[in-house]
Amino acid sequence: MKLRMFSLIAGLALLLSACSVQRTGSEAEEPKTKDHIVIAAVGDSLTKGVGDPDGLGYVGKVADTLKTKEHVKTVDIKNYAVQGDRTVDLLKKLDDKNVQQSLKSADYIFFTIGGNDLMKVLRQNVMQLTIQPFQKEEKPFENRFKAIISKIRKYNQHAELMYVSMYNPFTFTLPELKEINGVVTDWNQIAEKELKKDPHASVANVEDLFSKKNDSKRISEDDDFHPNAKGYSLIAKRLYGIMKKEGLPAE
Repeated sequence: MKLRMFSLIAGLALLLSACSVQRTGSEAEEPKTKDHIVIAAVGDSLTKGVGDPDGLGYVGKVADTLKTKEHVKTVDIKNYAVQGDRTVDLLKKLDDKNVQQSLKSADYIFFTIGGNDLMKVLRQNVMQLTIQPFQKEEKPFENRFKAIISKIRKYNQHAELMYVSMYNPFTFTLPELKEINGVVTDWNQIAEKELKKDPHASVANVEDLFSKKNDSKRISEDDDFHPNAKGYSLIAKRLYGIMKKEGLPAE
């Protein structure tokens, strides 16, 4: 029993982000050409790129794709993501003046958050794990997520805000723990509901990229939790796909 619980904790330590990219704001606006693009990134280990041996993560890989466009001269990345951060930590991070300045100058703001909030609930209830503690934490998570969006928009109202949602890494390590799928889906829906209120926000729901048995090859062998180079490449492809779909940046 103790061994199984240890595996559960180790696994959910990577409950970070997931699946298919879809627009959550208003209809696409007129394409705008940008010669010099600034990306500000905040959040947890998924945005930091943990698990990618190249150290790029999805943020760096999207930037590399942008650099291949003929009209794009420079892509400047300002990444403030911190491994292990929860929503409460990100709220504090957004009070940092350097972060605020980077947000002000950003054309795109990428972020992931929420996986470590789920992990905290798991740690606190690991000896008697049920769905109820996760459901109890949904409203506080919703309130903090709202506050995060509000703080970001305080410093930049027009940058494209792009959130990569959570996925369930236990699909591979603990496939019998099917209840976690529902928990992740519920929390993703909370985040998406808030993002839909923002006309310049998008959500990348990446769960389908990490949901099948063969998808385990997209997870880092170092921790069986974070994406590897292949996994991050697929997330980046999804994210850039929505940028292109919305005419950002213009070809």
